[in-house]
Amino acid sequence: MGKKKLTIDENLMEETPHGDYTFPLHIDHETISEYEQNRFECHWHSDLEFTVFTSGKMEYQVNEETYEVETGCGMFVNKNCLHTGWLYKNIDCKYTVITVNPVFIFGYENSMIETKYVSPLIEAQQFSSLYLDSQDKNQRRIIDLLLEIDGLYTKKPTCFELQIKSRLCEVWMNLFKEFQTATSGKDEYFPKDIPRLKQVLHYIHQNYRSKLTLQEMASSCNISKSECCRFFKKVMRQTPFEYLLKYRIQQSLPLLMKQELNITEIAEFTGFISASYYSEIFRRLMYCSPSEYRKQHCSKY
Repeated sequence: MGKKKLTIDENLMEETPHGDYTFPLHIDHETISEYEQNRFECHWHSDLEFTVFTSGKMEYQVNEETYEVETGCGMFVNKNCLHTGWLYKNIDCKYTVITVNPVFIFGYENSMIETKYVSPLIEAQQFSSLYLDSQDKNQRRIIDLLLEIDGLYTKKPTCFELQIKSRLCEVWMNLFKEFQTATSGKDEYFPKDIPRLKQVLHYIHQNYRSKLTLQEMASSCNISKSECCRFFKKVMRQTPFEYLLKYRIQQSLPLLMKQELNITEIAEFTGFISASYYSEIFRRLMYCSPSEYRKQHCSKY
């Protein structure tokens, strides 16, 4: 099989369900090198996400904040926050991802648990993420509880659902303490760059097959070209055009699996001005030619 790729829509929302109505929690065991270009794509979802890094290192970004994470530490990502991660200095990283719908914690809508302990945290834009340091006593407890949840989810002993819920509530209690400490005395923070970014990305995803200009991208959120470049590079660590080229290459990968399409047709379909330019960018990003990629991956089916 080919390398992994997240299923996300034009607004960067992940489309893969995390659990279901009967049990709204899901766990994945991941390895960063298994993803295309050794990174998982920038995305968001309405669920909460906890990650424990079990070996190696990686770089992890949430909205505008970038972390260097390593074995034993963890990460909390709040709902609706953009996040992505990539290989750190060719050091691979294995990590466990626990994704949960907030309703699993608070139960009934407008309950005291929701209004007093859950909503204040998940609606706080200044609390988009929390790096969990294994050297900190309270944060270490959160990490240990997450690992216990993973063990219960995997082994499924008697009453494992109740045991998971119990530990998740303790995770939330400790996380809420961290939230209170982090936000005490601080003003509400509204990161204006994030809504702008989502608008520009949505525009790129809808129009990547066409010849796009910086002016068109900037106009999609009513800002100047210079401001568009500034905030995009600040948040995404790359220019709008660098992102556009990478996105076009990503969109071309499934097409390479279709033997009936030639390289020129794929280049035209994904917005490249020529097959030679497509091949040049492909080799730069994927370290092989489109034909070599097709041969390597089609032979596995």
